[in-house]
Amino acid sequence: MRRASSWRGGRTRSVPAVVAGAVALALVAGACTPDEVDPERTRTVIVAVDTPFASLNAGLPEGRTSGSTLIRGLVQDGLVGLDEAGAAVLDTSFGTVEKVSDAPLVVRYTIAEGARWSDGTAVSPADLLLEWAARSGQFDEASPEEIPAAEPTPTASVPADPSAAPTSSAAPTPSVAPTPTPSTMATPGPAEQPVRFGATSAALLAAGATPTFDGTAVTVVYGRPVADWQVALDVNLPAHVVGRLALADQPTTTPDPASSPADAAAPAATPATPWADDESAAAVAQAITTGDRAALARIAEVWRTGFDAESLAADPARAVTTGPYRIAAFDPAGSVELVGNDEYAGARPASREKIVVRWDLDPLAAVEALTAGDVDVAAPVVTPDVTAALNRVPDVLLRSGGGPVFQLVLNEATGPFAAPAPAEEAPEETAAPTPGATPTPETTRAPEDTVGDAVATLRATFLASVPGELDTETGAERSLAVLATLGPGAVTDPPVATGGAGDVPGPVEVRVLVATGDPVRAALFEALTAAASAAGFELVEATTADPATALWEEPEVWDAAIVPVTQAELPIAGTVDRWRSGGATNVSGHADPALDAILDQLAGALAPAAVADLVGQTGAAVRDASVVVPLVRQPSVAATVDRGEDSDLPAIGEVGAVPWGLVDLSAWWSWAVTAPAG
Repeated sequence: MRRASSWRGGRTRSVPAVVAGAVALALVAGACTPDEVDPERTRTVIVAVDTPFASLNAGLPEGRTSGSTLIRGLVQDGLVGLDEAGAAVLDTSFGTVEKVSDAPLVVRYTIAEGARWSDGTAVSPADLLLEWAARSGQFDEASPEEIPAAEPTPTASVPADPSAAPTSSAAPTPSVAPTPTPSTMATPGPAEQPVRFGATSAALLAAGATPTFDGTAVTVVYGRPVADWQVALDVNLPAHVVGRLALADQPTTTPDPASSPADAAAPAATPATPWADDESAAAVAQAITTGDRAALARIAEVWRTGFDAESLAADPARAVTTGPYRIAAFDPAGSVELVGNDEYAGARPASREKIVVRWDLDPLAAVEALTAGDVDVAAPVVTPDVTAALNRVPDVLLRSGGGPVFQLVLNEATGPFAAPAPAEEAPEETAAPTPGATPTPETTRAPEDTVGDAVATLRATFLASVPGELDTETGAERSLAVLATLGPGAVTDPPVATGGAGDVPGPVEVRVLVATGDPVRAALFEALTAAASAAGFELVEATTADPATALWEEPEVWDAAIVPVTQAELPIAGTVDRWRSGGATNVSGHADPALDAILDQLAGALAPAAVADLVGQTGAAVRDASVVVPLVRQPSVAATVDRGEDSDLPAIGEVGAVPWGLVDLSAWWSWAVTAPAG
């Protein structure tokens, strides 16, 4: 029998600590000899990654980090996901998404019979209504800086056996409710907490009217066409858990009409059929449909803060999910323990008894743990020393891949790549210079007609020097997501370097915003610096305290930026916001009325063929503007070990590299679930 070291937890940051921990726990595991494996370990798959879990709430930035997305990919199912190409992937075992009409855009979201949360509570329209209330912006009363310090989220455990309200025997009756907004709700007093979800979605912002329901489905009417309608609304957090945490011992109330404007719509009557059988979920739905702002303020606070890492560690019972696995234990410093969800009836049931995902190992320690048998799947950050260490692991099975696309984005607002200012008519008379005065120096700028060639030179020269596995892919047929982000393949063939040192007066100094603490970005900057010099540019690192915030808040300190581009939760809205003049994520400052017209059409396109055509036009327009240059993909790797049939440790086989940067990582977990029949 092959010897395997003991399984142990705890925070580890060095190879000696790995060895020490293994020895210490081997001594306490008196029931096992050195050649035996703890039975618990044989049933547990241990995965080591380098990104921590932060939140279960997919509506918040913390819940969309790579570590959070990875865990949610195994513990959370929904109506629809996104594949690597940015296309919607429907899960009919959970429900359906159906476009009822185009004008107006009406979409019906139906929950499948048998879809349940991991505590046994049925998934209900109240869960969708909660997500609409949180993401539509209809109830938000304050910006983040206006929110007073809130009390900590309650940490009392969610009851293990919640009591359910009696199920109504009445036939499903559609309920229509006018949307209660801050203008129609009672104005908060000075000591009252405002309603603040703080997570408005560009798609649901167009769905201002309160959704209707008929027992198992929610119907949403959009005020304008929304290209991302398939992925605009889904189940996120459990309404019944939010209700228990927010509304315990605090009954909801109907707003007093006298406290609202005279012309305000009257609150909707309670429907004959409740939004949910669970009374706490039904109470959340009632607060939303009646505009109970006191209850909504508490609901919003729990929704926003009650499912982060610290809250789940203090109260794991609130980690109620819909996927094939559920969270059994959580240590915010280093790991999360997942076990099979007994209530799951979906299309990808768990195939492992227990999975532990840990992020407390540095990359080299993760490789050592893989070698020692303390880790089964390792997905460390890729650096030359980590790659070398992985290649030395006996019987290692390696799979490489790519994550976010690194792009060189040019700043068109200031610096050498700024768009030329419109020519002004010269005044009739010009004052003579003062005798003896020193002329004001002018900033050295690259002529407008050489900027495009210089950028092409940077990209072509750099690509010729990087290792093949880091090179951008090319090809005529690329995915919607890649085209939308102008990632690898956005340029079907690498541009030919036509510029040279003699074509650009200078050298022209270019301040590059880059997080050199990341070894990949540091290497990119070093390579670009060498390549740029031949094109007549001198690259220097931009001076700023925080490169991440400077990208948005200090455009005056950088001329170009190395930016990782990840998949957007709303693929089309993300593209529009990134390239529209003045768009929310348009960091380049690029402004083009012709491109804006294309983006306006794209934002409201409902036919897939029209979307694909407009995305192609968008990519062409941005490429022609020479405002962004795709460089490389962030490399990723996954390593397992072929332990042979005589090993008592879990048999995994090859595992694909984690495609970090995607919105939906559920497909990566295919090795941990049973594939659907057929």
